[in-house]
Formats: sequence, C-alpha cells, structure tokens
Amino acid sequence: MKRGQAVAVFVVCAVLAFTGGWYFEQHYEEEKDELAVSQRQLIYESILHSYSSALTNGMTREQVEDYLRKRGVGFGKICCLAQGETSADITKIGYERGPWYCNGYEVYVGFEFTGPLASEDPAANLKKVSIVSLPDDCL
Repeated sequence: MKRGQAVAVFVVCAVLAFTGGWYFEQHYEEEKDELAVSQRQLIYESILHSYSSALTNGMTREQVEDYLRKRGVGFGKICCLAQGETSADITKIGYERGPWYCNGYEVYVGFEFTGPLASEDPAANLKKVSIVSLPDDCL
C-alpha cells in the first residue's frame, strides 16, 4: 500500500471513530435526559396524588388554603386554568426545560374552584386538582 493510501485510510478511520463516538455520546445523553424527565413526572404524579387524597372536591377555598398554610406550602392565585373560567390557587412543584423559544415550563399543582371568573370567595368549592405547566419567558 502506498503512503498516500495509508494516510487516506487512517483519516477515514479517524473520522469514522470520532463520528461514532460523538453519536453514541449524544444518544446516551438523550436517554439519560428522558429517564430524568420520566422520574420527575413520577414525582409530580405522587405530589398530585397526595393533594388529591387530602383535598376532596367540594371543600371550600378557605379549607384548602388553610391546609396549604398549615403545611408551609406557598401558593398564589391565578385567574383561570386550562379553558375554564374559574379561579384557582397554584403551588409550584417543579421546573422543566423548554424548547428553544422558551426558557422552560414551571410545573404547578392547580386547585380549581367553582364560581365566577377571578372570584376569591372563601366559600367557593374545590372543583378539580391537577398538574399544570405554564410557560416561562417564551418568545
């Protein structure tokens, strides 16, 4: 084999080895990220289950907020969740990376109440407890 051919074979082998190593490293990182996401989802579902078990539909907003305060859980009020026109309380439970056009998504447990839009009536009844993801700083 001539010297030029040996160099060409060496270069091709080096490029293939580098490309293969890069591909497997990327694939491994993607699998690791997917596993981490699924583990966080299980945690979110567990937190939702604990709230759903303790806070049943029909409880008043005052009872729900007292429950959260007694456990030192911070919460905020939001006008609407999903497509409903009911008021809600939310408590943050996590953060997920977003696509290139968003910084990410804040993950909350949302407590929806019956009543008119943005009502803060302490007697409003709990209608639904769910996981809610809200975009954070999107284009």
